[in-house]
Amino acid sequence: MDNISFQKSLRNVNQTEREGRGIAMNGLIQISKYAGMRNDLAQAGGGNTSVKIDDQIMLVKSSGCQLADMSKDNGYMKVNYRLIAEYLEQNTAAGELTEEEGKRLLVQAQMEDGHASIETFLHAVTDKYTLHSHPTLVNILTSRKGGRKELQELFPEAVFVPYKKPGAALAEACYRACREQASGNHSQEVIFLENHGLVVSADTSEHVIEKTEEILRKIADHLHISNRIYSSATRIWDMFLRIPKLQEMIVYPAQNQYLSWDYIGDGLVGPGLWNHAFCPDCVVYGSRKMLCLSDDFSRKDIVDFMDAYGAPVLICYRKHIYIVAESVKKAQEIENVMSFGAQVQMANLGQEMNYLSESEQDELLNWDCEKYRRMMK
Repeated sequence: MDNISFQKSLRNVNQTEREGRGIAMNGLIQISKYAGMRNDLAQAGGGNTSVKIDDQIMLVKSSGCQLADMSKDNGYMKVNYRLIAEYLEQNTAAGELTEEEGKRLLVQAQMEDGHASIETFLHAVTDKYTLHSHPTLVNILTSRKGGRKELQELFPEAVFVPYKKPGAALAEACYRACREQASGNHSQEVIFLENHGLVVSADTSEHVIEKTEEILRKIADHLHISNRIYSSATRIWDMFLRIPKLQEMIVYPAQNQYLSWDYIGDGLVGPGLWNHAFCPDCVVYGSRKMLCLSDDFSRKDIVDFMDAYGAPVLICYRKHIYIVAESVKKAQEIENVMSFGAQVQMANLGQEMNYLSESEQDELLNWDCEKYRRMMK
């Protein structure tokens, strides 16, 4: 091979590697936002995600980062997971790795400045994409007496790990449990952590999400508990992934009592009377109009709304309000403003209200200082 051909071949290899890493990064962001926007899966800064780029490098959520805030430039650390995996392979005795040794090993494995999640040890021994979440439904069973038996009956192929402190001790326990239960029909795809949560890992980010949803549906049916509010948020978000302008947004289920169907459903939203364009903040934070989706909504329904009114901020779907935002923090700010809007409207039912004109709304939505305030994360 001459030098020109060699250089061309090298460029092609490098391009392929870059594309592969880009796909992996997108998958990591996808599973992070999926879990991070849902309070039933991740609370506060809890939960973590990872993706293995090759046989040495892993990207794992940074300590203290909100899952929903993950982006190509923020929220993850690069680590040499092979160092941790090899240590666990060579030292499988219980209690072999002390907390101090674990800290030193984690620092040694980090390939850049920052703080990797304490759960990096756990991610070092799972599949390519891994989501460790704290689902409400799962923890109902992992925290109850006899819950392990119920989970084993529901998911006979899963691995169950007794409680261990998060970090090195938990990773060791997971590694041992997976090895001990590797025979028969057990796999590492699904791991239940006693008094803690759920680990799902797979070769693709899509399969991680699908498997997590499948587990939640099965447990919800078993417990006779509805999880529709959260699964609906995921359905809307999944449609957003097919719309370029909305791909980086999250769909946050409103928690505020003043945005509940019990408070605003029959009086405002159901009859089509919701109109928050009575003050500047409501327009800036809530945009022009609420998007109401039918049970069988399509991508076209959302795109048509965007053509007429711009990107949606408030969505009503199956008698629940969802907030579209860049982050959980921003969604909660919008929720705060919209709960104010709901209370003002409800108190004025039957009264004639003063609304801002279309031109006044346009002026606010195109005002640079207000756009900046709205977009601040």
